[in-house]
Amino acid sequence: MPRALRTWSIRLLILPACALALTACSSSPSSSNSPTTTTSSAATTSSSSPGTTSSTSQTSGTLVPQTATVTEFYSPSKNISCEIDNSVGTSATTSALCLTISPPKSVTLQTDSTLTECTGVNCLSNAGTNTPTLAYGQSITLGPFTCSSSTAGIKCTLASGDGFLISSAATTALGNAKVAAGSG
Repeated sequence: MPRALRTWSIRLLILPACALALTACSSSPSSSNSPTTTTSSAATTSSSSPGTTSSTSQTSGTLVPQTATVTEFYSPSKNISCEIDNSVGTSATTSALCLTISPPKSVTLQTDSTLTECTGVNCLSNAGTNTPTLAYGQSITLGPFTCSSSTAGIKCTLASGDGFLISSAATTALGNAKVAAGSG
């Protein structure tokens, strides 16, 4: 067999083997420790006139935190990721942090209703492996914070209603939450 033909034959055998190896490396294994999502729906039926019935459905749900001290989640668009910390580490950090990839920015809510804002790529961090999605209409509560997902963005609040709404368009303080001096 001529040398050129042998070289091409070997290349044709190696190429599929490399593709197969790369595919196997990029596949993520399934995890049996995946967070559980519980959803419920309520239906209401009302009658407006004899023989006419209308029905309205409302869907709500709750995402269960990954641990008793930390939970993470994405918005359905994956442009927003959040982390809630409840008494984490030796400093007992308790805060809710959300960030947007585009434009790059973040906001952190402390238990005293203080907001810290940051803009630029230095404000970004990576969500963990197998981070769940908080679907539109769902909420998650950990410690003093409740975050909910809607088409307007992710809203994180304390029981007082103080907090923030973050979207790719803007970050808005809610209730009596105040942006800390020097942040931004």
